[in-house]
Amino acid sequence: MSPRTQSERRGLDLAAWAGAIAEIVEYIDDDSLPQRLLDAIRALVPFELASSVVYSGRGKPTQVCDTFVDLRAKQGLANYVNSTYVLNPTYSAYLRGLKGGVYRIRELAPDAYFESQHHKSFKVTLSESEEIGYVTHDWPRGMEEAVVAIELPDGDLGEISLLQPVRLGGFSDRDLELLRAIEPMIGSVYRRYWFRVRPVRIGAWADTAIDEAFARFGGDALSPREREVAQLLLRGHSTLSVSSHLGICATTVKTHRKNLYGKLGIATQFELFSLFIDSLSDGAAKRPAVPDLSVLAADHPLGG
Repeated sequence: MSPRTQSERRGLDLAAWAGAIAEIVEYIDDDSLPQRLLDAIRALVPFELASSVVYSGRGKPTQVCDTFVDLRAKQGLANYVNSTYVLNPTYSAYLRGLKGGVYRIRELAPDAYFESQHHKSFKVTLSESEEIGYVTHDWPRGMEEAVVAIELPDGDLGEISLLQPVRLGGFSDRDLELLRAIEPMIGSVYRRYWFRVRPVRIGAWADTAIDEAFARFGGDALSPREREVAQLLLRGHSTLSVSSHLGICATTVKTHRKNLYGKLGIATQFELFSLFIDSLSDGAAKRPAVPDLSVLAADHPLGG
């Protein structure tokens, strides 16, 4: 592209950006504000699809907006909000204190998630062609994902997920530079919107059963440190990743893993996930800390 053409293109982008910002100012207290914010982002950074949710503690995320038109993709988004969010790298990073910023989704993903059987209990499909190794059922396929994380009051976190087909090159480093340049504006607009609607929207998804099961798992049978190790293993982290997150050596992680396996009466990671799935199915709050293994064997035959 010639310098003249580049300059003309930049002028068109800035004109589109200015027009989108004008729309935001005009509709600053309107319910359409999140969609108009996506329009402003698209004026500078091309994307095919986008969605936004807010994470508030350990409950289900609150859906803010999306650009999905296809009914199957809409169902994929519903699957995500209702269950598979607990697998999402952004959600896991949020629970660990993720700061606002712009990220490639693969930068946030646990390092060994699909060495486990965890995914089989949720509506996800393994796929080597996907950026993080899996995709929620009915979610658009073949996409690269960029995330804008927005810190909100009361410990909430807004997530704007931008999707661009891999066949079109995904997101370039320049795209991410532009997103980081406009991040302060994105955050200000998003916080303005969320401050206005939070009292109404925050109660929309009160079911915390799935994610609370992570924290409850093991009950009084495990020490606090063993519960931390178990939770990270359940979320798909390798021994080295657990070591890094907890600031302990890998040998110590292996010792904790061996001890917690012994206390739970299991010998493999598959059995660890089976116990966790069983606690989800039967209601962890109503069951003993260590499930009856004879029942578990009947419900979850190994190798079945």
